[in-house]
Amino acid sequence: MRRAVTLVLLTSAVACGPSIDPEAHRAAVAAFAAARDAELAAPDSWLSLIGLHWLSEGETTMGSGPDNDIVLPEGKAESQVGSLIVQGGSVRFVAEAGVRVTQGVDSTLDLSAGSGAIPPDVSRDPIVTESVLTESLGPGKHVVLRDGPINWIAIRRGDRVALRLRDNESDVYEAFHGIDRYVTDPRWRVRARWVPHEKTVAVPNVLGTVSEEPSPAALEFRIGLRSYALDVTGAPDADRYMLVFADETSGRETYGGGRYLWVDRPDADGRVVVDFNLAYNPPCVWTAFATCPLPSRDNRLTLAVRAGEKSWAH
Repeated sequence: MRRAVTLVLLTSAVACGPSIDPEAHRAAVAAFAAARDAELAAPDSWLSLIGLHWLSEGETTMGSGPDNDIVLPEGKAESQVGSLIVQGGSVRFVAEAGVRVTQGVDSTLDLSAGSGAIPPDVSRDPIVTESVLTESLGPGKHVVLRDGPINWIAIRRGDRVALRLRDNESDVYEAFHGIDRYVTDPRWRVRARWVPHEKTVAVPNVLGTVSEEPSPAALEFRIGLRSYALDVTGAPDADRYMLVFADETSGRETYGGGRYLWVDRPDADGRVVVDFNLAYNPPCVWTAFATCPLPSRDNRLTLAVRAGEKSWAH
């Protein structure tokens, strides 16, 4: 756990955030919470994931028949849907004769938390017999193929490629009745000091691998009589930065793998508002088929942050 920095070193860090009307603050947090509930309840959300299959070179068959390499839910897909051909990092799908597979563009899982429900428009998606799933469509966009309620995309993690499967009729949707949250508390909306540094952060993930991410600064802030710091990650010239943090609620009241929080770029005086009321769960809370980053060694707070989203028992 990161040791608390002594108060003397951070005399410029203040505990309270900039003045804001309490009702306006509660309304803003409530709007974010409602959008989070809506985006998870919508089709193609993290709740729909039913599989993550790492692909090897060559052919991989998929369908509901038990003899396939990737077995789809019985009654929701044909016995033989098609084959995936992996060659040199490219993934090509070839449909079985007579199977109706449509192709579209997907960006749902790459949208920022709090974007709200964005149901996919599949009305103009063409029927295809072949498709390159790894075709580049731009940042955050993927080729998606659909067969009834089942759909799939290809994702890259380093030099590996995987097939991510979703079922928009998953039973998990029935178990979801919103996200448990702490009561909004303006005391968890704090002002931090942006302290630039040239640092590369080792960020672990649930796959057991580690990636090196640029960290342009640390955020130093005070809670009560103690002071803390968290490293942000992201491009140095970004408009927003990510905090992946754990605290003493992690693994008890909140997800053991930490939570996420976005912050805006610093103002002209090097100040940043950190509103822990907007801390949200990583996708791994909702599905076992996500590849979530975990808090780095220095982003583990020695206090209980009772603000934002709680974990989900399902």
